[in-house]
Amino acid sequence: MRMISGQASRVTVCLLAVVFALAAVAVGQGTSEFTLQPSALSPSAVAPGGVSSTTIQLRPAPGSGFSGTVALTCQVTAAISTTDTPICTLSPTAVVVPGTAVATITSKPTTTQTLYSITITGTGPTTTYTSPALDFTVLAVIPQFTITVQSAVAPTSVPAGSGAQGIVSINPSNGYRTPTTGPCVAAKTCGITLSCASISPLVAISPICSFTYSSGPLLTVTGGQAALATLNITTFGPIVTGARVHSRMFYALWLPLPLLGLVGVGAATGGKRARKAWGLIALFVMSACLLLMPACGNTTNTTSTPNGVTPANSYTFTVVGVDQDGVVSSNVSSTNTGPTVSLTVTAPPKQ
Repeated sequence: MRMISGQASRVTVCLLAVVFALAAVAVGQGTSEFTLQPSALSPSAVAPGGVSSTTIQLRPAPGSGFSGTVALTCQVTAAISTTDTPICTLSPTAVVVPGTAVATITSKPTTTQTLYSITITGTGPTTTYTSPALDFTVLAVIPQFTITVQSAVAPTSVPAGSGAQGIVSINPSNGYRTPTTGPCVAAKTCGITLSCASISPLVAISPICSFTYSSGPLLTVTGGQAALATLNITTFGPIVTGARVHSRMFYALWLPLPLLGLVGVGAATGGKRARKAWGLIALFVMSACLLLMPACGNTTNTTSTPNGVTPANSYTFTVVGVDQDGVVSSNVSSTNTGPTVSLTVTAPPKQ
């Protein structure tokens, strides 16, 4: 009996441990009345003057059936002394469970650049719960831009000597824009220059990549809006230099012979007047043949390849951009060379 009692005690202890563990998990999100769960801050880092937010979910605690009102407060703290600490505002400040609220964290241009902790506290009729801190960073960010391929190169396959086009989009971030004042304005060098940083595979007579911008010789970004550029790919192939006519006059000489024979027979058997008529007909036939003789030839184009011929292959082009200050498109890094486009080049058609 003592053995059975000891085993029952151990089972009871284990069950209690499980209950306490589950209770600890529940307490990690709320109270016996409600649970409170804020989402990750979006974004979690801003430049001075930037804004972030989180959505707070409030639900009844499991098995509680709670449906009362929970008052919300928000606190922003930092490990160091700060100036113009970000302000956290809640909308609404009281939520009937179940429900949601939004916390907005607003910094100022003069806010100290450091790591802040954001905590949300919910107070119910009998219990209070404060969420784990959310990290919020205020830091100086560099205005930047990225490049994406909006329209793939078309056509996707061309014979050597033909070309194709595509569209790329330049997307500003962190307030990036082309300067409207400063030295580059006077020098007319404000803007982004796009290029193909690499072409693969490498061949002796490779395709040429170029860009055209609607804004002029350089691409400009204004008002925080995306800007578009046209990607042009040119290949090298045969160039038509003239036309060559192949005469077939010899083969056309037999055409008037039957009629001339008929004219001869008529002239021999007819009278003087008939011979004159047959003579005029013969003259007319010969004249017509001489006029129509050039039509019996054929023409072929003559070509040359002064620039060579781009080899048939599938080529990949990597697109990058750099502005007047040397800022490079931010989707270029040590692990990412930037967006790419592809074009297949086939052998030129035979002339």
